[in-house]
Amino acid sequence: MSNRITQIPFPGSSGQTPTGAMQFQDDWPGLFIRGDTAISLRARIRGLQQRLADHPDVVVAAALIQLRQIADIIERDVIVHDERA
Repeated sequence: MSNRITQIPFPGSSGQTPTGAMQFQDDWPGLFIRGDTAISLRARIRGLQQRLADHPDVVVAAALIQLRQIADIIERDVIVHDERA
């Protein structure tokens, strides 16, 4: 298991946490994206990267950098890889 993945036990939970806002004690609320939703989001991000790769606007380029970082996390830590391969 990657040390970049934080596992949180939820006693009595249904075992499925929905995509949405999540807050830990007094920390800022963050966004939790379920794995199945994250995998489709990754595909959409990669599609935008391809379509907008040569876009001249620096704001678009900056947004793509942030989106690429999210897609990289999904590929590295969310998508289940066969470790035996």
